[in-house]
Amino acid sequence: MKFSKYLPYLGLIALILFLITDTSTFIKDTSTNTEKNIKQSEGSHKEGSHKEGSNGQDISQKDKEKKMGIFHYNEGNKNFKEGQYKEAIINYKKALHHNKSFKEATINLSTAYMKNSNFEEALKTLQKGMVLDSKNPHIHYNYACYYSLTGQPEASLEKLQTAIQFGFNNFKQIETDPDLEKLRQSPEFKRWALVSNI
Repeated sequence: MKFSKYLPYLGLIALILFLITDTSTFIKDTSTNTEKNIKQSEGSHKEGSHKEGSNGQDISQKDKEKKMGIFHYNEGNKNFKEGQYKEAIINYKKALHHNKSFKEATINLSTAYMKNSNFEEALKTLQKGMVLDSKNPHIHYNYACYYSLTGQPEASLEKLQTAIQFGFNNFKQIETDPDLEKLRQSPEFKRWALVSNI
C-alpha cells in the first residue's frame, strides 16, 4: 500500500493531537475552578466588613456619613443653580441628615426655602444655623435676606451690619441681591449706605 509508509507518522500526529486537546481541556477546567473560587471568596464577605479606601483601611461610619452629606450638598447646589428649589431642599436636608453640623448645607437650605417662599422653614433653619455657628457672616446675611423678604427692614439692616462685622464683604451682592430689594428701598438702608459709603 502506498500509505503504509506514513502510518507511523499518522500515529504520532494522532498522539500529539490527543495530548493537545486533553491539555487544553485540563487548562479550561482549572481556570473555571479558579473563577468559582474567586466568586466564592467575593461573596463570602459579610456586609460592612470589606475594606474601602486606597490604603485598605476601614472607612468609619462617621466618614461615610460625611461623604454622603457632601454628595447630597453638591447635588443640592446643582439643583439650586438650575432653579429647582424643591429638589435643592430635598438634597440639602439629606446632606444634613448625614451630617447635622454641616453649616454650608444649613445656610444653603435656608436660602432654598426663601427662594421657595417657605419663610417659616427658612427661619427655623436659620435658628439651627445660629446654634451651629453664631458668628458665621453668611448666616447673618441670610437672616438679613429673610427679614427683608418678610418686610422687616430694621431687623434686616441690623443683621446685615452684623454679617459685615463678622467678615461679610461682598458689597456687590448687597447692591444686587433681589432678596434685599425691600431693604435697599427703605429709608434706614439709604441713611446707613450714605454714611457707610456702600
